[in-house]
Amino acid sequence: MKSLFANDRRRYFNIYDDWVFHYIFSRDTEECKQALIAILNVILQRETDPIIDIQIKDPGFYGDHDDDKDSVLDIKSLTSSNEIIDIEVQNKNLSFYCDRSVYYGGRLVNSALEKGEKYDKMKKSIVISIVNGTLFPETEKLHTVFRLREVEDGIQLSDRLELHFLELGKILPNTPVDHLDPVEKLAAYLKFAGDEKKEDYIQNLIQSGGDAIKMTEQLFRALTEDEIAYERNERKLKFELDRNTELSLAKKEGIEQGIEQGEELTLIKLVCRKLAKNKSVSQIASELDEDPIHIQKVCTAAKGFAPNYDITEIYKKLMSFPKK
Repeated sequence: MKSLFANDRRRYFNIYDDWVFHYIFSRDTEECKQALIAILNVILQRETDPIIDIQIKDPGFYGDHDDDKDSVLDIKSLTSSNEIIDIEVQNKNLSFYCDRSVYYGGRLVNSALEKGEKYDKMKKSIVISIVNGTLFPETEKLHTVFRLREVEDGIQLSDRLELHFLELGKILPNTPVDHLDPVEKLAAYLKFAGDEKKEDYIQNLIQSGGDAIKMTEQLFRALTEDEIAYERNERKLKFELDRNTELSLAKKEGIEQGIEQGEELTLIKLVCRKLAKNKSVSQIASELDEDPIHIQKVCTAAKGFAPNYDITEIYKKLMSFPKK
């Protein structure tokens, strides 16, 4: 059997990286669409009522433009059953991620009813978050599902909003593949697909994991062999290194003026760069993995300082806002 890592570049890619995930599942090709349908059916456990067809909203892939190198991308789709599904991966800043998921779930629900439609026509909104970490240490389950229910009796208020979390941080690397259920196999594959040390394990997952893993593997392998994708990956790594260096320098400079102030100035600087590119508040909050409410305050403070954006003056204005 040919080694999965015969192509030396595979080890530099991880499916749980947001741009790789987006590249594999959101492009406007039949292969990408079928792979997305397959993983959604596994995660949502649609054995008896599978998703047959979907329409991917705004199909494309990470890095169509050089100024998108720091984007965090979700994939929105509409199923043949009239469900809106939003799926994304998250690698950092998990401290407020649950609240963020509720926020974006609410926005999805807000778009689920067309103007003039009756409430019984509201589309079901499903948010799926694949988290490279652990959100709920109080449970061993790596796949959790949340709905609107009465606190004591568990009576369901509505099924129009459903939040799914797949926690890759809970995967036990030495668990035999035949002890895993379909969702756990998919999660393990997403976690280890780029790990050369786990090659035998990956091979077992591919052989026994069903169509979802096989389809994803074909697309992932093609990605790792693509020269342009490799260059995009290199640019992303360089961008992250540059940003981390910038944050580190800001923290050092912030020692004299207060570390918290230094970090806030850096955040303002990053927000202003994105405002200059006409990014919306929600886009900026998503791309920087920051609280949308705080980003709204920064954007409000920055208003009137375009196009040159005096960071110090924006900071002063932000600090003048009433504390809540």
